Amino acid sequence: MLAEHIIYSCALAIMVGMVALKYTGRDHSWIIILCAWAPDIDILANPVLNQLGFTLLYEGHKIVHGGFHNIAIMVIFGIAVAFLLHPLGIKFLDSFVYSVIGFGAHLFEDALVYRVGYRFLWPLSSNVMGLGILTEIQSEEDYIRNFFGIANTGVLIMGLVLLCAAVLIRTRVEGRTWLRWYIPSRLYTTIFTR
Repeated sequence: MLAEHIIYSCALAIMVGMVALKYTGRDHSWIIILCAWAPDIDILANPVLNQLGFTLLYEGHKIVHGGFHNIAIMVIFGIAVAFLLHPLGIKFLDSFVYSVIGFGAHLFEDALVYRVGYRFLWPLSSNVMGLGILTEIQSEEDYIRNFFGIANTGVLIMGLVLLCAAVLIRTRVEGRTWLRWYIPSRLYTTIFTR
């Protein structure tokens, strides 16, 4: 799932940003979108480390896709992102929460799509899990990217519906002004002042 994670995380970021802005006065929901692909770092881990002359074992095996799709890596990743963004003026807790939400969104989206997914609850449980609510896809091997090779049409359409619903809900609650957080000011004035 390449494009789908961005679409689903944008919908989630819009809603989380609305709630955070109301209660904290801050909206760093862009972190959710940036962290949506983080669990897929495991695809690049072994080739990059091997090129650098390192061999890293994860539970006694080389890192394979799905190895980072669990809550232990999610917490470690959240802490690392919080330390990286704190010098940029983003509160430690804010960046931790947003990055964990983005990472967790990826895991939840995979669970919704695959009936047999990954060991999401490791180290609490080593069971391979999945819900498969959105599709009839059994596992990642059965996943077909039939939308320009980057997305499954059914999963993508469901994500676009959720994104439109999130935009409509936030626009209904806050008005069009919330779009200024996401759309550059020149483009915003071009669209909404004519």
